[in-house]
Amino acid sequence: MDNRDGSELRVTGEARRLFVLGTSQCLTSAAERERLHVDLGEAYRTLDRLRNTHGVLDEALPIVTCGRIEVYCVAPDVPRAVDLIRALVSRVSGVSRGELESCSYVLEGHDAVRHLLRVASGLDSVIHGEAQILGQVRGALNHPASARTAGPLLHRLFERAIATGKRVRTETEIGRGAASVASAALALLKERGGSFESASVLILGAGDTGALVARLVSKEAPGRLVIANRTLERAQRVAEPLGAEAVGLTDLDGLLEEADVVVGALSSSQNFLSAADLERLAPGRERVFVDLAHPRNFAPDLESLDGVTLLDLQRVFDEVASARAARAAQVPQAEAIVVEEASNFRKWLKSRDSVSVLKALRDQVLDMAEAEASRQARGCSHAERERMQQFARSLARSILHPPTVALRSADASSREGRFLLESAAVLFGLDDSTRSRRSA
Repeated sequence: MDNRDGSELRVTGEARRLFVLGTSQCLTSAAERERLHVDLGEAYRTLDRLRNTHGVLDEALPIVTCGRIEVYCVAPDVPRAVDLIRALVSRVSGVSRGELESCSYVLEGHDAVRHLLRVASGLDSVIHGEAQILGQVRGALNHPASARTAGPLLHRLFERAIATGKRVRTETEIGRGAASVASAALALLKERGGSFESASVLILGAGDTGALVARLVSKEAPGRLVIANRTLERAQRVAEPLGAEAVGLTDLDGLLEEADVVVGALSSSQNFLSAADLERLAPGRERVFVDLAHPRNFAPDLESLDGVTLLDLQRVFDEVASARAARAAQVPQAEAIVVEEASNFRKWLKSRDSVSVLKALRDQVLDMAEAEASRQARGCSHAERERMQQFARSLARSILHPPTVALRSADASSREGRFLLESAAVLFGLDDSTRSRRSA
């Protein structure tokens, strides 16, 4: 971690409790991430239990995509939280703890902030500036279950990440060209198969990836475009604006016989289609299968069939890696925007610390004064107790006035301001837990 952040992290209690645990295509292959894949609904339920029942987490938000699996958390004890989450993932996935540690990363404090801002800006993607990841970060924040697991810090962080991603795409040209895995896969298909003009294209899945592929393919004016999904209504919502057909997954047999290109984008449908299935349904035709799902939709043995070309995520990632060079010139400007936005978020965190120290100090002194007045007023009349309480509150506010003025004027970004905040917390016994309770 950057040494320049050390003093800030000691003072900024909330930054110290923030971390991200995850893995991505930068560290692991598609096959390795497939072993670690977790159902998003179950992930939210587990994080909610860790937050509510066990008190391990204060806040949590997962991002699960084809290229990354990450969970952003705020925790009172970061090492304990990381250890427990890894243990749960190991138990569910069957991946050993040692192997899990070697293929995942933990970033804390402002390193976690910068990481998410870089992710939302497309700077941590296979292709710099890919557009889809920004929508996925927004989707994580807007997921219905996030209302249970996320709190004010992660809400603010994810909103800042989304704004940063928009700035990068607006103020630089890093988003020009084939930016998403879907668009890169389409470009690869065009290289290998030429025109879509007479092709029959079947897309399995109407989620973010399936919908994006459908929009891109529709611009190529294919001979036929069909969207298949578990929920027919969702397939219809994607297909209708594009003039495509929508079907349920139970109607695939005839469609597979006719399809020239089949794109897999179904969530949680590992090996939805195998070589044996294809031989039974539609043997002997030349066709291309593009697997953009995680876990994969098409079994690897599909490629053993004559006439079948299979492009999976790993192959797409490998094929499009060269596209990074075309965008490299824009990276320094994009990184500068991330640094600026991370600094703004750091200032916001510091300002929250100033507010939490001041509020906790005032609440603690006023509580002590009122408690002492109540003790001294035992046996007195109601009017006398009221007068004593008023006197105690007035005296406490007079005593609090000088430190209140000093703390309000403290510049949390300066050494003197940080020292003042830290000293106030120590002198009045305001540890992180006290401040969290009083500002909740």
